[in-house]
Amino acid sequence: MNAELACVVVSYRDEPFLADAVRSVLAQEVPVDVVVVNSGGGDPDGRLRAAALDVPVHSVVQRLYPGAARNLGIGLTRAPFVAFLAADCLAAPGWAAARLREHHAGAAAVASAMTNACVESTPGWAALLLFHSRRLTVTPPGQRLFYSLSYARRLFDHLGAFREDLRGGEDTEFNARIPATERTVFAPDAITAHRYPTTAGAVIRDAFRRGRLQAANQGAIEGRGPHRVRVAIGALWNAGRSFLLAARSARAERPRLVRALPLVVAGSIAYAAGAVTTSGPIVRD
Repeated sequence: MNAELACVVVSYRDEPFLADAVRSVLAQEVPVDVVVVNSGGGDPDGRLRAAALDVPVHSVVQRLYPGAARNLGIGLTRAPFVAFLAADCLAAPGWAAARLREHHAGAAAVASAMTNACVESTPGWAALLLFHSRRLTVTPPGQRLFYSLSYARRLFDHLGAFREDLRGGEDTEFNARIPATERTVFAPDAITAHRYPTTAGAVIRDAFRRGRLQAANQGAIEGRGPHRVRVAIGALWNAGRSFLLAARSARAERPRLVRALPLVVAGSIAYAAGAVTTSGPIVRD
């Protein structure tokens, strides 16, 4: 049976959890055509063979920005719908079926909800609220951001590929090209679990880094300088939103999210500090 959905698993430097990411896609209730695109070196083939996983791997020594890795994966697959999964994420059960349900109903692009893969980690829940509070199942519809999308392949034929010169935000730029006549939907049961930092110090450092990157990328997408103030204000506003989302969350998750709130406040300040101290484009490392 030919798979209707392809998934490009994107890895940088042969990430240690690559096998878990691939396995989570292969374990979906519907068949998925999986290909791994790795850049920056390492031995992803060997890692996957050691885990008894047999999927195509395209690996290059030089670093690729996400858009270039996505474009390679699109070219290596043939299914009518294409999804992407970072190697530090997991596709939860139902992730593929929910996407196909919405695509079959006419959606050109289907966004997924986010959760924390390390359920016992309070810093992990703080990071979820810090970085993805507008992509949760409990996020009010008017506040949702549509990311981690799967796409009808025909969109790439009509709109072109992802930009390959952006260190991040390549999906933001591409999604802005999708015309209003094409339907983009949020599938709350297509859940992506992210491996967030598991220590408070790592969360703060990651927040500062993301703030710098976000300010630089927003400016780069528009061909302008960094959006320092806009990103910093958004980070501080996100702290207040996180309190509301913790209160709205499912009973099983609520205590974990409430315990994470002090770190969310500290992380929001770090994110804002990263944004306002961005001096220019983030260079390739």
